Amino acid sequence: MKISFADPIPSSLTYAYSWRFEETPEFTRGECCIENKADPSGPAGYEWITLLTCEKYPAGTTVSASCSFEGDAAPLLVLACDTETDQRGVIRYGEYLEVVLWKNGINVWQMHTADRVVTWKKLLGAEFSAAEGEIHTVTVRTRSDGITVEACGQKLHLYIPDFYSAFHAGINACEGICRFYDFTAE
Repeated sequence: MKISFADPIPSSLTYAYSWRFEETPEFTRGECCIENKADPSGPAGYEWITLLTCEKYPAGTTVSASCSFEGDAAPLLVLACDTETDQRGVIRYGEYLEVVLWKNGINVWQMHTADRVVTWKKLLGAEFSAAEGEIHTVTVRTRSDGITVEACGQKLHLYIPDFYSAFHAGINACEGICRFYDFTAE
């Protein structure tokens, strides 16, 4: 799957939301991209938005997105074990990884959900400079025992012994203005 966000969002992607937040905003169309907006009533003052693949992909899949950000924003790739529909008809995901690009590098967070309460553990923090306002490509190559992350000329290997055998892949905008230009899962 190769998607350009200069085009309408295809039906192979769906909006999905972490149990962390009740809000369910949708991306705004920008010039050749999709983006989130400021939201003074939302978490950290910005919309938190996720698009996930409708189908699951096996370990061995490579996921990639081109993105940019402003200030302390954190565009990220999501690898979600499963999804479910809540009582309002909203698609939710609970067990997932976040591969986060921000101005100071890459973080990888493992997120767990129990009784709709999300907890997290930082698996990796790599410090390097990522310029705001520039388009960066973040690539995650998955394996049965972990991931390899590439961004800004850096290549990082992370061993995750209990990595998912299959997952929904997607993008998430949070903690500031994020723009996504394309997305690939193959």
